Amino acid sequence: MLHLTIAQTNTIYVTLTEKQSLGNPNYLFRFKNRTTHEEVRFVRLYATDLSPFKERYNQFSISVNTYFFQKDLGEWEYFIYEQISTTNTDPALAYSLLETGIMVLDEVSSPTFTEYQSNNIFIVR
Repeated sequence: MLHLTIAQTNTIYVTLTEKQSLGNPNYLFRFKNRTTHEEVRFVRLYATDLSPFKERYNQFSISVNTYFFQKDLGEWEYFIYEQISTTNTDPALAYSLLETGIMVLDEVSSPTFTEYQSNNIFIVR
């Protein structure tokens, strides 16, 4: 499960290399809101994979507001495709689907503390 937070740059870890069949592909990321069915699509180039061990996992830095500014919070399905194109955002034109899952889009929340007031009376005999 991926977790993205509004107004932050988040790092995500996925396993794309194990299923890819293209050498050095670009990745089409497609997110679909589970309630509204709204979609967000963007391409990340092979060179933007920050992982030092690409054969084990892939690591990307995502500026959340760039893609999800004023989008509904909650659960989104994600689909990641491999492709040769650096600009295509149509999944029908991508080469193959590499990974699917759930992403939670959340806002920054600061912890809240509750302090209780009580009047205790002790009787000693």
